[in-house]
Amino acid sequence: MVGETFGSYRIEEKLGEGGMGVVYRAVDTELDRPVAIKTLLSTPTTVPEDDRLPRFLREAKAASRLQHPAIVTIHQYGVQGDTRFIVMEYVEGKTLKKIIGGRPVHINQVCEIAMQVADGLGLAHEKGIIHRDLKSENVMVTPRGQVKILDFGLAKLREPESRDDAATAAQSLTQAGMIMGTITNMSPEQALGSDIDTRSDIFSLGVVLYEMLTGKMPFEAPSPQATLARILNAEPTPPTEINPECPPELERLAQQCLSKNRQLRPSGQEIVARLKNIQASLSASQISAAQIRSASLPVGPGSGAAAAPRPGSGPHPAMAAPGSGAAAVLPGSGMQPAVGPSLAQAQRLFTLCETARRIVSIGSLAVPLAFFAYMIIGAGVIRSEMVAGTRLMAVLSAIVTPVLSLAEKIFTFRLVVGGWNLMLALLGAAAFVARHLLLVPFDRLSAWAKTRVVRARSTGTKAKETSSAERVSGQRLALLREYAEAKKILSQEKRILAFLAIDVVDSTKMKAGEEKLAVEHAFTEYKKFVEHFLKVNQAWKSAWTPDGVMVAFATPDEAVKAGQDVLAGLSWFNDGIHHLHAPFRVRCGVNAGEVVFPESKRMEEISDEVVDIAGHMQKYAAPNSLWLARDVLHQLAEPAGFRPVADRQVDGRIPCEWSLGSPAAGATIMTSVPQ
Repeated sequence: MVGETFGSYRIEEKLGEGGMGVVYRAVDTELDRPVAIKTLLSTPTTVPEDDRLPRFLREAKAASRLQHPAIVTIHQYGVQGDTRFIVMEYVEGKTLKKIIGGRPVHINQVCEIAMQVADGLGLAHEKGIIHRDLKSENVMVTPRGQVKILDFGLAKLREPESRDDAATAAQSLTQAGMIMGTITNMSPEQALGSDIDTRSDIFSLGVVLYEMLTGKMPFEAPSPQATLARILNAEPTPPTEINPECPPELERLAQQCLSKNRQLRPSGQEIVARLKNIQASLSASQISAAQIRSASLPVGPGSGAAAAPRPGSGPHPAMAAPGSGAAAVLPGSGMQPAVGPSLAQAQRLFTLCETARRIVSIGSLAVPLAFFAYMIIGAGVIRSEMVAGTRLMAVLSAIVTPVLSLAEKIFTFRLVVGGWNLMLALLGAAAFVARHLLLVPFDRLSAWAKTRVVRARSTGTKAKETSSAERVSGQRLALLREYAEAKKILSQEKRILAFLAIDVVDSTKMKAGEEKLAVEHAFTEYKKFVEHFLKVNQAWKSAWTPDGVMVAFATPDEAVKAGQDVLAGLSWFNDGIHHLHAPFRVRCGVNAGEVVFPESKRMEEISDEVVDIAGHMQKYAAPNSLWLARDVLHQLAEPAGFRPVADRQVDGRIPCEWSLGSPAAGATIMTSVPQ
């Protein structure tokens, strides 16, 4: 197969082989880009022959419906001879399984990967697609940290597009009572062969999240049957017991995703929101002491550069960061603890007191037992000739006779019933009470001596670990101070910003059939064209992708004006500036709000809901138009030319549209063309 061509794709090497097909790395000879080609195996496999083709088609259809950074992109599906193939983007990186490698992943990386996977699943669920085989082996992570969800071969399309799809869905691939997926990652309802929904993928995401947090599978067992039994009946070990660095909030999220009751599992959007909050709470502890003591930062763009820290103003000893190796000293920690009794002396005293207590306890126990034994012998239970003249009888008589004689002198009655002298029973009970009262001071003395032993032992331990305790206490104090300072810095770095997202519509179709040099020249000129308007409208920071850009502005008016200028100047740009057959069409999205955006951060490092909404507005906007939310429209100084899009909602917001046909477009066109 290596060296063969499928249309314009030349196969370079074999990457791997799965249950249904073989994956190759290939080159798109027209666009000179690497791609991955998955071909359907023609030899017998573990997948039944009747299932392989529908499942192969299902993977192509499911993935092609989804356009998301965290989902692998499908370029083409085709048939050449007897071979069916899918052309998809080539992802360089490692599978999440290899990254985990049996060890916990860093918490920040866990949050970042889980957020991208949850966001990608959220889009798939919105499109009516259930993955059904989400696992760490099906998640790729690029060197830049971008996540790609792979292998939609078992995906379930809840809304078939045709009768053929409906018939296929009614057969083995989605038939109730049939188990599909990987056993270690499937939900309880999937393991039982019941009807599943999007919450089954959330359970599988919980398994992946648990694996990242602990390096272990939550329901791992020696056999598949035992694994299924644990999924259905057992609860996994809490992640914090395996990885103490796991935050409690992240542990709760993983446990909720792994809930046996699917009603209790969160949605993909809820997971993303909670992970963002967890990541924000962790950011405070990541701020170094030097950053905390730096000069105040600007509140917004254009307010001046952040003041640099004073030279030589290193961390104060009392606020050294944990793990820095600096000795942290608490105020007054140089004082030595009071010296108590030595451990050997305390142990000798305790031994003496405990010995005395035991002697008195055993000795005093002989008195009440003597009364009861004398009563039993006198009643004839034991033959008198067996004990007469023995030392035992002499001892019993020495104890009982004087007391019994004294009792008979004091009391005028005799309690003898059937040969049983009940007076002896009363005297034995009284002896037990007297014994208990006698032992009270000895018990207290023994407890006092034991307390001295414990105190001496703890004093000795503290003396040995004084430096360690001081260091730990100092680190805790430093962490508390840093947390307080971090909250202050985060509040200072909150800015009211506006974000503009711009993307080229159908860029792949534009490039098809064009020469490589012509494509590169056209998109280079397009970038210059857009950057001209960004500069004119005082853009603060920007991040480019191959076909789009996300830009931060100080005000919504600047963001909207930049987007309008780009749209209005497209006719000039398409008129001879580039040499592609298809004209450039773009769509824009704008959103504004409060974000944590430090001066030192780049645009591509910022992840916030405000930025995401701008991207979503751009994604759903019509070609050559600009969308923004109604609440942002009210912030504009000149809101003319916008109309509400009543039949659509983006992230729960009603969008408003500006296009070249709007009343305000004419004035913009006159001022938008670069000189």
